[in-house]
Amino acid sequence: PPYVPTERNHVGQYRRTFDMPAGWVGKDIVLTIGSVTSNVRVWVNGKEVGYSEDSKLQADFDLTGYVRPGENLIALEVFRWCDGSYMEDQDFWRFCGIARETYLTAYPKARISDIRIKAEADGSYSIESKLSKGARSVRYLMSGPGMEEVEVPASGRIDNVKTWSAETPSLYHLKAVVSDAKSVTETVETDFGFRTVAIEDGLLKVNGKPILIKGADRHELDPDGGYVLSRERMLKDIQIMKEFN
Repeated sequence: PPYVPTERNHVGQYRRTFDMPAGWVGKDIVLTIGSVTSNVRVWVNGKEVGYSEDSKLQADFDLTGYVRPGENLIALEVFRWCDGSYMEDQDFWRFCGIARETYLTAYPKARISDIRIKAEADGSYSIESKLSKGARSVRYLMSGPGMEEVEVPASGRIDNVKTWSAETPSLYHLKAVVSDAKSVTETVETDFGFRTVAIEDGLLKVNGKPILIKGADRHELDPDGGYVLSRERMLKDIQIMKEFN
């Protein structure tokens, strides 16, 4: 460590064509790879787009300047080992390749690239949005238990909120409406809860009450699919753990 072997470092090469829909012209095209081990390099139509390594994190590649109307060719190259493999050294079976979903998305030029909501048990909240260059404004609409949908500022306070906890998982709903210079281009919606999490006197507290966390460490590993797990297998694992307390 941290030198990568030049021998027995197997390489997987993947190629796939796709036809770009006519309605995608003028939009931002993003390739999302949910998980790939140990790294990935991406080409589109013979031109290199980018590189990523971190086998358990999502990787996004902006293909806007590389795709064209009609047929396109995507090529991926995946090495079994990279220098990041030493940082990810854990007690699990070492497989390589594409493990999670991989897909293309067409986004409007004016959009939210990321949104973060911080909502405390006292009803105070703040909303942070990262807007693309084409976006000119964003409006926020909020609703929840006993609360009709109303427009709210990016930060403020809601009176008499119902707090979120594991026992009473009360959720509120946020709708973010993005506009460019002419019209609405995108609406992003998400649920969230008002709760305060803090460490006080050596205790982890939610809404001022100490809690204990009990759980099991679990690697993505399937006897048939390797790192690729079906929803049915995940549910079966939970059922078995519950049956044995």
